Amino acid sequence: MLKDILQSNIAIVGGGKFCKTLLQLLYSELFSDQRPRILGVADINSEAEGLLYAKEVGIFTTHDYRKIFQLNKLQILIELTKDVELGSLLRKAKPSHIKLIDHVESRALWSSLQLEVEKRKALRKLRQKKIFTPEIDTLFEEFADHLGEVIEKRNYRYIEIEKELTTSQRALAQIVQGSTIPTFVIDKNHRVTHWNRACEKLTEYPAELLVGTNKHWMPFRAQERPIMADLILDQVKEEDVWKYYGTKWHKSALIEGAYEAEEFFPHFGEDGKWLFFTAAPIKAPDGTIAGAIETLWDTTADKKAQEALERHHRELAASERTLAQIVQGSTIPTFVIDENHIVTHWNKAIEMLSGVLAEEMVGTNRQSIPFWGKVRPSMADVILDQTDAEDIQKLYAGKWRKSALIEGAYEAEAFLPKPGKWCWFTAAPIKAPDGRIIGAIETIWDKTEEKNAEEQRQRYTSEIRRQSNFQNKLIRSSNDGIVATDKALNIVIFNPGAERIFGYSADEVIDKINGMDLYPPEIAKAFKNKKLLNNVTRELPWKEALITAKDGTPIPVRFSGRLLYEKKQITGSVAFFQDLREIKRLEMELVKSERLAAIGQTVAGLAHGIKNILHGLKGGSYLVDVGLQKNDTEKLKNGWDMIKRNIGSTSNLVMDLLSYSKEREPEYEPCCPNEIADDICELLAETANENNIRLVKDFDLSIGEVSMDPHTIHEVLLNLMTNAIDACLFDEDTGRSWQISMKTTREKDNWIRFEIADNGVGMRKEIRDKLFTSFFSTKGHRGTGLGLMVTRKLIEEHQGTVKVKSQAGQGTTFTVRLPYRKLDRA
Repeated sequence: MLKDILQSNIAIVGGGKFCKTLLQLLYSELFSDQRPRILGVADINSEAEGLLYAKEVGIFTTHDYRKIFQLNKLQILIELTKDVELGSLLRKAKPSHIKLIDHVESRALWSSLQLEVEKRKALRKLRQKKIFTPEIDTLFEEFADHLGEVIEKRNYRYIEIEKELTTSQRALAQIVQGSTIPTFVIDKNHRVTHWNRACEKLTEYPAELLVGTNKHWMPFRAQERPIMADLILDQVKEEDVWKYYGTKWHKSALIEGAYEAEEFFPHFGEDGKWLFFTAAPIKAPDGTIAGAIETLWDTTADKKAQEALERHHRELAASERTLAQIVQGSTIPTFVIDENHIVTHWNKAIEMLSGVLAEEMVGTNRQSIPFWGKVRPSMADVILDQTDAEDIQKLYAGKWRKSALIEGAYEAEAFLPKPGKWCWFTAAPIKAPDGRIIGAIETIWDKTEEKNAEEQRQRYTSEIRRQSNFQNKLIRSSNDGIVATDKALNIVIFNPGAERIFGYSADEVIDKINGMDLYPPEIAKAFKNKKLLNNVTRELPWKEALITAKDGTPIPVRFSGRLLYEKKQITGSVAFFQDLREIKRLEMELVKSERLAAIGQTVAGLAHGIKNILHGLKGGSYLVDVGLQKNDTEKLKNGWDMIKRNIGSTSNLVMDLLSYSKEREPEYEPCCPNEIADDICELLAETANENNIRLVKDFDLSIGEVSMDPHTIHEVLLNLMTNAIDACLFDEDTGRSWQISMKTTREKDNWIRFEIADNGVGMRKEIRDKLFTSFFSTKGHRGTGLGLMVTRKLIEEHQGTVKVKSQAGQGTTFTVRLPYRKLDRA
């Protein structure tokens, strides 16, 4: 190795004291005839002794070892640091033609270099003697070289042993450090050699504070005393173990010579922890004990399990009583089965629907007979058994689906032969705290009237379509609005149906009004842009829209139209309007029923929410009691704050539920939408300012006073703006400049559009899909889950629409369109 060094171009990584000593030796007079060419020295410490010496003698220096690899004709790289990881890194990063001598091998190099120095000193002295001859010179050099080879071989063996030992120690350290179980190791001198991250987290004592010391007792004991690992290391007698651990210890059944114990440590965590710990000996190859390893497990949860189980039984009994009252008091036909398919609840409403009393059903598994007239799985049984989709398909013939509101729930529609009714039913699982399904609840709605209404609506629609093809002689007798124009699109036919829908008399429009001024924008656009029409029939497909009557009232209609041709020349147009007010009224009735159904579906969720609120109130009252007993104002304040939050949660939950369940017709009155939007911005300005959120207002100044429901506008905009503020506050990207914009736009045909956009946390698609479902909230305990449902209800009551665009991490935009009535200025 030494000969290679003296004849090569070398560089050094690690410019410490050893580097300086090595450079001084190589630059000494002893190696003036033969020394390596030293190309560079690297060290991250600009004040390192070797680095400074290298600068003095004109050697290239750097703080980045990677620049060493770029030195021209570099052959050997010597690493003189004590960093094991750096040596491995250099071995991987260096070019293949460069040989690396790491910090372990460099010690062997130093030994060889020292021997070479002594050899050269001895030769210099011999050559000054009179007895010195060339033969003596040769013999001495051969002897010194042979001795050097012997020492070098022995050094290489020591290097191999040291590397094997280092690898073994690193493997042990990685095993201990990588374990998720709190673990520490002590050597035969009771000094800590390993203290893993799990042990740091449990004890809150960092490894650097304990490794290399014998203070491993400090995290566990108030004063110094042997712990279990010390007793194992000292091989104490069993009576000494009893002295420290009493009846809390025993010998391990798994590991020979190991002890186990369990003890409560009151200073761990807020309320103390129960720990189960095992200590085992680490033995040398000769069987002597060279150290001890101790592992610890947090068994606090197990210790509290019995107490929690008893508390759970009490809560379960209370919950059962509450559930029974909720189910029994519901106007929705409902029954509940347990995990054995036995009926536990059968309320009054389902008695009326089925004609079977609760005393005949509770305690039996005959829940299908009152509806199907035979034994077969009910939807609740399907939920409980986790029946696969193929078998559900056989039971309900494709008229079933997964619930969009309740996870794990199913919905179906079927004709139940026993009561002779069309019914819509939903079944949802009842789960234990560990996630097991321990029962199911099923709610049933009589949909016979809605089914008949739907069939009637389908027949009515079919009849309307047939009437749309009547010849001109039937136009005057048609109930539908039929409007025809000439080729200039001036109205020439305006039948009684059109008069009834639009509120104009035929005399007021024929030859006086252009059809483009009367038609919805969709028809006008299609007639102007013929590409929107069907290429074969020249017809506009049937669509729904709102038209504005003479008095400004928006009228829902279904419309179609076509251009009239003669010899490929447009001779006019005809448009058909079907009055959908009665149909929409029926649809509203259906929406009302579905809304009540949604409330029934969420009864279980409501009960869970109320239970959580009660827990919060209990926790608050407990803190208040403790504060009063100990005269602790901080606990009084925390308890009272908790009580106020849960009172607020209760108020929000009840008010939102009332708002959602109560029907309300819009109350039109003159108002200025821009002023309402501005009031909302002013109302939330202080909150936004406190949270560094910029509010931007962009109001269409052409919007003046119109006839709308100001209550709807105010509550919808307040809900959406409040949600936008929360979206910014929930954003974890604290470096972003948050902004919320409120924009109003006046659209053609008596519509006003409101846009509320934020650049907050945004939403994933699965969250957007659940936005308007009951009891779904992204705000945790702060939300009731009904806010957006109430918002959509108010918008729909105003015959408006709401759309949402959102992307996770980018922000959200809600777009609300509301129709308005023209003000009567007479």
